[in-house]
Amino acid sequence: MAVARRGTRGILEPLLASPSGRLVGSPTVARRVHSILGMHTMNRTLTIMAGAAALALAMSPNEAQAAVGGADGDGNRPKGVELEGMIGGAGCIPGRAPCRYEDQFFNGYTAPSFGLGVTLGHRAAPWLLWGGLYRMGMFTPRYEGPDAGYSVAAQHTVAAFVRPILPIWRLDLGFTFAPGYGRQAFYYEHSRDRDYSQGFSMLLGPTIDFWVGPTMFVGAEIDFVFNTQRRVCSQRGSSESCRVETVNQVAPTHQALFGFHIGGVF
Repeated sequence: MAVARRGTRGILEPLLASPSGRLVGSPTVARRVHSILGMHTMNRTLTIMAGAAALALAMSPNEAQAAVGGADGDGNRPKGVELEGMIGGAGCIPGRAPCRYEDQFFNGYTAPSFGLGVTLGHRAAPWLLWGGLYRMGMFTPRYEGPDAGYSVAAQHTVAAFVRPILPIWRLDLGFTFAPGYGRQAFYYEHSRDRDYSQGFSMLLGPTIDFWVGPTMFVGAEIDFVFNTQRRVCSQRGSSESCRVETVNQVAPTHQALFGFHIGGVF
């Protein structure tokens, strides 16, 4: 009973406490909570994807067809405009810049945070979806040093995509190919200063969808965003400069987005 009365604050207090024993300030609390939620969402996404696949494979074709109506067990799917919304987490993948950097004057790492996205496309056939998408994945910068006052970081990706789909009863197994444009920025606290890179990005990733009605589905996905840009730009006040570094400190990295989505065909 004593544990139950502690509530959320009591559970999170050991994670959010500073070395002095006091709770840290709100910016640091937000960064730590975002990191915890990001890793938790990744684990839940993988569990949901595996569970949905096992459930669909365990059903008979008649059970699947009766459950979904318009999206039947023979692989038939409604055609038309498809809209999806995704929410989950985002994590760093080493690219031209590492996710962890250490030297005498600058050290730390880029921790996970939350991610979201929207997809708008045309379901041309049961096995094909194409269109456009937008993804935003946040990072939690945890760096120390004279020039390491980052508060938040984000990757924005806009792309055209094509998604081949394998319909199995009421389950859709897809894989997204999406060339596009990405911008990754690390923002400083209490100012408009930033370090950023932008250019061509390639998004690849598997999806799994479970039809819950004639035109609606729920599912999960993992997107991998690969950035190819070489230049890093720095904005300090009204001045801006760009360069190609031999070794980059924080940007550009690649990114993984993972989460749940819901969508329908109209």
